[in-house]
Amino acid sequence: MSALSRRRVAAALAAIGLCLCLTAPSAAAQGSLTGVEPIDPARAFAASALSIEIGYTTTDQRGAPAQASGALYLPRGLPPAGGWPLVVWAHGTVGIGDSCAPSRRPQSDRNSTYFNRILDSGYAVLAPDYQGLGAPGQFSYYNTAVEGASILDAVAAVRTAPVPLSSAWAVIGQSEGAHAAMSAASLYAESGGRAAAGLRGVIATGLRTDPPRSLREMFRRDSTGSANQVAYAAYFLAALRELHPERVAPYLSDFGRDYVESATTRCLSELVSAAGGLRPEALVADPDNPTPTFESDIAELTGYRDDNLPTDISLGYGTADIDVPPTTTDSYATTLQDLNPRIHVTLDRYPGQDHSGAFIASLPNALAFLRTHLR
Repeated sequence: MSALSRRRVAAALAAIGLCLCLTAPSAAAQGSLTGVEPIDPARAFAASALSIEIGYTTTDQRGAPAQASGALYLPRGLPPAGGWPLVVWAHGTVGIGDSCAPSRRPQSDRNSTYFNRILDSGYAVLAPDYQGLGAPGQFSYYNTAVEGASILDAVAAVRTAPVPLSSAWAVIGQSEGAHAAMSAASLYAESGGRAAAGLRGVIATGLRTDPPRSLREMFRRDSTGSANQVAYAAYFLAALRELHPERVAPYLSDFGRDYVESATTRCLSELVSAAGGLRPEALVADPDNPTPTFESDIAELTGYRDDNLPTDISLGYGTADIDVPPTTTDSYATTLQDLNPRIHVTLDRYPGQDHSGAFIASLPNALAFLRTHLR
C-alpha cells in the first residue's frame, strides 16, 4: 500500500474513532479489539467502502489466551437506522500457515463475486482468519473450539469499535467454513452468545457432515475424489499430530512425515502440487487404519453439539462435489431438524455443481435468507 493510500485509510479510520495500532493480547480480555490496520485495496473487496484488518483476543486449541486476526469490510453509503447488519464470512480451507491467512492474500474471483454482492446489498462483512492463521501459534485445522471461538470473539471485538453495526448477525461458511459456522452456532448456544449476542442464522455449503467416517474413507486405497484431498488429509494429520504427537507420528509413511511437516507452512494449491498426484493413502503406513485412534481423535477435534442449535440453518451442496462428497448431507439435514424442532432447517441441492461451484450457485438463496433473518 502506498503512503498516500495508507494516509487516506488512516483518516477514514480516525473518522470513526479507530487508530492504526496493535496492543498485546495479554492486557485485554477475550473478545477485545487490540488494533486495526488498513488493508491494501488489492486484497479488499471492490464493493467495500472501508476495509480494515483487525487484531483481537481469543483462545487457542488448549484454551490459552491468544491473538487472532481478521478483516472488516463496510459497505458504501450511510448505515441504516440501527447500523449495518453483519455477515460473518467463515472461510474454507486455505492452509494452516500464517501466510495462508485470507486477510493477507488477494481475494479469489469466486469470493469477490459473492461478497461484492453481499456488500452491495447493504451488509457489513466480518472475515476472521481463525486463531493461528496470521497470528502466533499453529492453526488447529477443523478444531471446533478454535473455529467457534474465533468467530464469536471476532463479533464481540468489532462491537467495541465505534462502527455503526446492527445487533443482528448471521454467519456464512463454505467447506471448512461450514464446519466453523456450525461450531460457532453450537458454542453460541452453550455460552448464550454473551458479547456476540444476536446470531440470527447460519448458512453452510459443502459441510462435511460426518468427519470421522468420511475421512477414514478418504484414506482408503480405492478412494476417489479431487486432488485436493491429499492436502486436506495432511492438514488433519498436522492438527492431530500437534495435539497428540504420539498417536500420529509413528504411523506416518516416510513421504507422509515430510509432507505433513510441509503442510504446516504451505497453502492449499502449493501443497496439492507438491504431492505429485499422490493420494491420502500415501501419507500413512496403513491406509485402512491411518492411526490406531483415528476416528476417536477426529471426533474429538471436529465434534460439536448439534442438538442445541439456537437459530435457523440453511444447508446446501453441489451434486457433483468430489471434494466433500455429500453422501450423508440429506440425512443430516433431517437429523438436525429432528434434534432442533424450534428452528427451521432448509436444504438446497445445486445440480451439476462441484464443491466450489455450489457456493456461487447458493448466492441467490443466501441473499433471500439474509433478507428474512437480518431485518
